[in-house]
Amino acid sequence: MSDPEQTSSTQTPFDAIAKRWALEREARLWAGVVLFVFVTMHLLNHALGIFGVAVMEAMQKPRMALWQSVPGTVALYGAFLVHVVLALKRMARRRFSRMPADEALQIVLGLLIPYLIIDHVVGTRVQSLLGYRQAYTAVLPRIWGDPALKQTALVICAWVHGCIGISQTFRSKGWYIRWRDPLLVVAGLVPLLALAGFVSAARELQAMDLQTEPLTRNDYFVLLDVIRWSLAAFAGAMSLVLAVIAWRVLHRRRSGMITIKYTGHGSVVVGRGTTVLEASRINGIPHPAICGGRGRCSTCRVAINSDLSDLPPVGPTERAMLQRISAPPNVRLGCQLRPAGDLSVQILLPILPAGGRLEAKDEAYRWGVERNVTVLFVDIRAFNTLARKQLPYDLVLLLNRFIREMTQAATAHGGRVDSFMADGLMAIFGLGSSTDAGAREAIMAARAMLKVVEGLNREFGAAMPIPLRVGIGIHTGPAIIAQIGDVEHGMLMTALGETVTIASRLEAATKDYLTDALVSAQTARASGLDLPRYEGKRLHIRGHDEPIILHLIDEREPPAKQPRPELSHS
Repeated sequence: MSDPEQTSSTQTPFDAIAKRWALEREARLWAGVVLFVFVTMHLLNHALGIFGVAVMEAMQKPRMALWQSVPGTVALYGAFLVHVVLALKRMARRRFSRMPADEALQIVLGLLIPYLIIDHVVGTRVQSLLGYRQAYTAVLPRIWGDPALKQTALVICAWVHGCIGISQTFRSKGWYIRWRDPLLVVAGLVPLLALAGFVSAARELQAMDLQTEPLTRNDYFVLLDVIRWSLAAFAGAMSLVLAVIAWRVLHRRRSGMITIKYTGHGSVVVGRGTTVLEASRINGIPHPAICGGRGRCSTCRVAINSDLSDLPPVGPTERAMLQRISAPPNVRLGCQLRPAGDLSVQILLPILPAGGRLEAKDEAYRWGVERNVTVLFVDIRAFNTLARKQLPYDLVLLLNRFIREMTQAATAHGGRVDSFMADGLMAIFGLGSSTDAGAREAIMAARAMLKVVEGLNREFGAAMPIPLRVGIGIHTGPAIIAQIGDVEHGMLMTALGETVTIASRLEAATKDYLTDALVSAQTARASGLDLPRYEGKRLHIRGHDEPIILHLIDEREPPAKQPRPELSHS
């Protein structure tokens, strides 16, 4: 296949369509973000009803001033119109067989929201346009009672729909993985507190026995007409979408069928224009796609095993992702590739079965996520000498004790240990904290490991031919954090990339530099700790223009923090 840039320039019509789809996707996303911000503020305002109607009213004034201003009104209703129209358009274009449960739930909730929101808008905004008060003291009595059930359903549908969209968009980001658990708590608390505030405030007003503003006969019929026309518009939009879906099904069948051959899964026959990811889902073939098939991740990528010249060109969204992962010419995104002819592909990433032994907190790492972390390697010095001169039982006992003590030292300081060697291990720091905190934790863990070695020498000294010594290497930088292994036998968390290589080289260099631990300058800067420089010594690594400046760990006294201004450079 030719270079993507050249291909796209020679296929202007397709590239224009792909670019339009990419713009539509971004417009739908940011319109949804605007709506989610509005819903969040609205629910938080409801939650204040727990403290009384007066508190709700106080918060409502600045909120209404924001959203009922000219810019706020344009942003809100424009975002609603853009999001609904583009979402319906995307729904009309997609195939619905065997989609993931969260995507199916999001679609169902998204279809319910316009129906449920009609009464709410009519009972609040439309009535305010007719001159009726929009204060909580006037609105809550109108929607308390039978309409309250529909309001509750609206709150749940809108909030869950938005949370699913946010999760699908950002769940591959490092910051989202770090904050996922607190965000899940917030996602559960916000609607519960909003409903509690709504009930509490409504009962407070009910106890006050306030009289609601009666509707005039003319206004009643005006509102009734608004509801009828809104429901008719909603029904018309849904009918149009269903008609488009039916037309597309017929059109695909008339356009002909193609065969996609999957390595390890056999061949399937689908309509021309179906994406490879849709073909996988239609036929129940396991195919990962953590972004939901929106081109924001690369987990659905496939290797093309047939002629590349017959493929449609790469669009802007797909091109950006393929360039980011440095994909070879025969790799394409399954969610973006719509083959016009027969094709042979291989799904490159496995999908984990639901029953696989994978901790819930590690689920986000199963496809690999780039994070700034600190990697620590620790290894026993002169292990071959120990192995030759120790009895097998004594050696195994020492190794198990060593691994257990080192693992405890790492985990006690916030590290994650899943990678073991025969005479050492690798620990990852900063997965649940900031880069700076991870660097500090790794250094403190190294100091604890050196103390552990002193204790093991006192305990096993008489039984060992030589004193136990270790080498420790620590480096901070970007790494790919992923679950590696076989699901049936257990998955291990590990780090991949240049940061791991440098940390390993630092550990190996401790032999040559006659020291127990070497820390890179990157880790020393990030930690903010005053570590002594290893004067006159630098580590040269192939492929690096600049050598690695080395620091030592002072075992005698805890390292002191550097002045805070120097932290800004990290």
